Amino acid sequence: MKKLSDYTGDDAIELWADLLEPLSTILTDENVRNVIQSGDSRLNIAKTILKSHKKEAVTILLRIDPEPINGLNIILRLIALLADIGENEEIKSFFGYAAQVKKDDGSSGFVMENTEGVDS
Repeated sequence: MKKLSDYTGDDAIELWADLLEPLSTILTDENVRNVIQSGDSRLNIAKTILKSHKKEAVTILLRIDPEPINGLNIILRLIALLADIGENEEIKSFFGYAAQVKKDDGSSGFVMENTEGVDS
């Protein structure tokens, strides 16, 4: 899965030229801003974005990584993007992202059982 930081030089400039409008639309929405500033989890932020700005979210995700979106990867990709934006001080301040976004409790992935054999 490609991330914002995977783009450099002219590719990064073209990427941001394409992302600024849909990102601005999402991040200037009062409901989205309230959820972000409340310190709510990234999952709830993603839910709010998808309910209010489905078209913009899909545009952003597909522009960053053209891999087709499905029912599972859309939420994983959107949460990963929120994490990227929330952890980068320059981007976070540019968009007025909350100074403190609450980290989700526990892991963000699935617990996988170790299936490697054990020597006896």
